[in-house]
Amino acid sequence: MRIIPRRALVAASAVAWAAAARPLDAQQADVTRLLVAFPPGAAIDGIARLLAAAAPRAGIGVTVVENRPGVGGNIAAAAAARARADGRTLLLTIDTTFTVNPHIYPDPGFDAARDLEPVATCATFPVVLVTHPGSGIAGLDGLAEEARRRPPLLYGSGGSGTPGHLAMEHLRAALGLPPGAMEHVAFRGNPQVLAELVAGRVRTGFVAIGGGGAEFVRDGRLRAIAVSGPRRIAVLPEVPTVVELGQRGFDVRFAFVLMAPRGTPAEAKRAWAGLVAETLSTPEARTRLDAWGGLEPPEAGGPEGTAAWIEQAHARWGQVARKAGMRPD
Repeated sequence: MRIIPRRALVAASAVAWAAAARPLDAQQADVTRLLVAFPPGAAIDGIARLLAAAAPRAGIGVTVVENRPGVGGNIAAAAAARARADGRTLLLTIDTTFTVNPHIYPDPGFDAARDLEPVATCATFPVVLVTHPGSGIAGLDGLAEEARRRPPLLYGSGGSGTPGHLAMEHLRAALGLPPGAMEHVAFRGNPQVLAELVAGRVRTGFVAIGGGGAEFVRDGRLRAIAVSGPRRIAVLPEVPTVVELGQRGFDVRFAFVLMAPRGTPAEAKRAWAGLVAETLSTPEARTRLDAWGGLEPPEAGGPEGTAAWIEQAHARWGQVARKAGMRPD
């Protein structure tokens, strides 16, 4: 029996979907929109452009990336929710759009359960706890001591309910610190947090380390204390995990997820799930994911695995958001 290569199966599935979804004379005009919930230059934008470049070779056709940043992913998600479920609009966003935003935004502009459905998980990633060198904080024990001795210890994040906010509130509870020991300062995004940390206007924070963060650590402008995930990351291999520093079971990771309007044809979703698996498993893509801050391919990246990840994270971060009293910025 002849074994058909996986790439050929992906392409065949995509071509079959395209043929069924549109009349032959309209196929040349079809363009797929990939809505991205963050601005150009972010790691998620890099993933989107890898997928868009590979889509024609997989038979999906021309795919354009549309960046729709703002409100923790709500703007892009609402646009995707309003789109036709014809396989020509997809959404690439961070999982917190669905796991955190429903807990803190009274009306995010969409109903995740009703309007959108998972297609694939593109990557998971940790965040890195950093401090300004002049803060005097050199480890977790020092952070806890400083927060107890001179509260509140100011920490920055890219906004309410963002990975940096969630990770720090989870760490605060793990260290046994009361809510008043630390105070959250929200900025407009990860680049602004890094700038404020380098300037010393906030003393600490969990940040996504791509986009220049690793360079700030390597040149001494920031001190990296710990990685929030279960493994060290390639761009900062000397930085231990929170578990290594004594916090057993601490595992805080987030995911970039691909979603589609509910009712999108199954063939389209299979084609895109296959494209994600095929494109992001290449050695070139793995090198880029490492460079973008410790991004890793997911253990279970298809629709079922993505749905399970969102469900579990929704319950977990809902508890954290309620206890921390998280509200929209």
